[in-house]
Amino acid sequence: MSNSELACVYAALICADDGVEISADNITTILKAAGVEVESYWPSLFAKLAEKKDIMELVTAVGAGGGGGAVAAAGGAAAAGGAAPAEEEKVEEEEDEDMGFSLFD
Repeated sequence: MSNSELACVYAALICADDGVEISADNITTILKAAGVEVESYWPSLFAKLAEKKDIMELVTAVGAGGGGGAVAAAGGAAAAGGAAPAEEEKVEEEEDEDMGFSLFD
C-alpha cells in the first residue's frame, strides 16, 4: 500500500469517526492540514468508495468472516459420537551426554 493510499484511508477514517461527510474536499483538507501531499485522484477515489460503502460498517466487520471453520469442525466431532480423547505424545528429552570435553575449556 502506498503512502498516498494510506494517508487517504486515515483521512477517510477521521471523517467517518467525526461524523463528517467523506468527500474529496474533506479528505484533501485533512491531508493538507497534516502536511501530506498525494496525487489529486486519491481523495476522489476514496470519496466515491464512501458513497457506496459505510466506512464505519467496514471497520466494525473486520473480524466477522473468519471463525466459522473451527466451529463447524467442533460441531462435526460432537455429532460423530462425542469428543475423542486426545492422545498425548510423550516426548522423551535426550539427556546431555558428557562427551569428555567442554565448550569453555
